[in-house]
Amino acid sequence: MKARFLGGGDEVGRLGMLLSTGRYQLLFDYGMNPTKPPSFPMLSPSVDAVFVTHSHLDHVGMLPWINKVGGANIYATPPSLSVIPILLYDAVKIANIEGNKLPYEETDVDAVIESFTAINYGETLELRDLSISSHSTGHLIGSSMYLIEDNNRILFTGDVQSIDTHLLFGIKPLDTDVLIVESTYAGKEHPPRKSVEENFLSSIEKIVEGGGVAVVPAFATGRAQELLMVLENTDYEIWMDGMARTVSNVLLSFPKYIRNYQKYKKMVRRARMVRSKSDRDRALKGDVIITTSGMLDGGPVLNYIAQLNEPKNGLFLTGYQVEDTNGRMLLETGSIDLAGVNTKINMDVKFFDFSAHSGHRELVEFIEGCKPDKVVLMHGEKREELAKELTSAQVVLPKNGEEFEI
Repeated sequence: MKARFLGGGDEVGRLGMLLSTGRYQLLFDYGMNPTKPPSFPMLSPSVDAVFVTHSHLDHVGMLPWINKVGGANIYATPPSLSVIPILLYDAVKIANIEGNKLPYEETDVDAVIESFTAINYGETLELRDLSISSHSTGHLIGSSMYLIEDNNRILFTGDVQSIDTHLLFGIKPLDTDVLIVESTYAGKEHPPRKSVEENFLSSIEKIVEGGGVAVVPAFATGRAQELLMVLENTDYEIWMDGMARTVSNVLLSFPKYIRNYQKYKKMVRRARMVRSKSDRDRALKGDVIITTSGMLDGGPVLNYIAQLNEPKNGLFLTGYQVEDTNGRMLLETGSIDLAGVNTKINMDVKFFDFSAHSGHRELVEFIEGCKPDKVVLMHGEKREELAKELTSAQVVLPKNGEEFEI
């Protein structure tokens, strides 16, 4: 077999990998980076099937292109298939507002949804001379890795999380001959999750006791739901706004994919959902607002910042801030672009590492647990940091566009 990364090989984001088996041409993930302007992978040729690991835009944002090159069944878990259309329609809307051109339109999103095909954890798709099965990665609700089996076993992970969180159990190793694994946090460790949560909760407590509001920008898929669960044992008035609200409600339909569904359902129903301007005005008088976008590049969060920009209020970032985003600008300069004006943020700004990716040591342990003969490191900018510790397997570090043997 041969493979080639269309994107996300030697970089984080816009992931897409073509796998050629001789009989089939398969595509694993096909995303875009929602930067300004957006960045895309190389254009995919016609393929026989697409396997999607999870519903983040850097893994699914280019799926509508598949219909432009002949179409193919797109396989993912039911939670992923339910969330992906929300992200794609929103991507088109934002591109139109900002004057950026995508390689597809809303009608292409309509069309690609018709090719969605569900595959649950543990299920196997038989394709003549090979089989492909789906397994949890612990990254977010419905995230999946794929085990491809013929004479050999090949495991493509997508994004992985090793620790147990409130929403999910961490990833478990699978024996494989070839492991194609993300390396986002190669060379970097995350702080202990318990201490992150304690610091987050104590920071919110300080803001609320001082009469302020804690604004918590969060990624709509995964992070927003996890933060709701972190707040379970508090009595704060919690509001949820933007796409986070929509996704949280959609995911209520998938109890078997959530570690503690009853707690999750309780928290989604407890949160006050912003559905109107009057709700947004009421949220300004609450305690905690979980809202999109997680990188401050649009969405309701900018409205909240504009109205709450004073020291008694908090602005608590909870995820990685990509270069050239408002969130990164805030961390580096203390200011953001607010309606075209460079605005100093006077709120109490803090960053909390709630990453849904494994850290360096966790990646090493997962890789070694899979017992591969060959490891392909993808989706990382410091892959060499990880490669030098993997002494029991052949390590491949492919560049985008470079064909390599599996």
